[in-house]
Amino acid sequence: MKPVWLLLMSVVSAVMGQVLFKKGVLAIGEITFESSIIRELTKLISSPLIFSGLVLYLVSAVLWLTALSKTTLSFAYPFTVLTFALVMLSARVVFLEHIPTLRYFGIVVICLGILLSSFAKG
Repeated sequence: MKPVWLLLMSVVSAVMGQVLFKKGVLAIGEITFESSIIRELTKLISSPLIFSGLVLYLVSAVLWLTALSKTTLSFAYPFTVLTFALVMLSARVVFLEHIPTLRYFGIVVICLGILLSSFAKG
């Protein structure tokens, strides 16, 4: 499989993991670590949503490492910025979070930068 597809699948897996993390903490409530660190960590790990998010992060890492074995770090690393853009858009769609207009402009700039760097030879 081409490195670009591996990188994109890594990004999508990480984004899905973030969405599941947020859904998980919304379901279990605020994490305070005031009573017991072990109790809070157990609560996090025992959440199916958070556990699934962790699995997707592991999938993302494996895909990332596979891509790195096939391309240069300087080509691959700019793709990580797509995670920022897609998480923000997911927050808007899934959680109906307000996203300021300037942040949308930032997403466009980020995507243009990724597009330019992916066409660069070297």
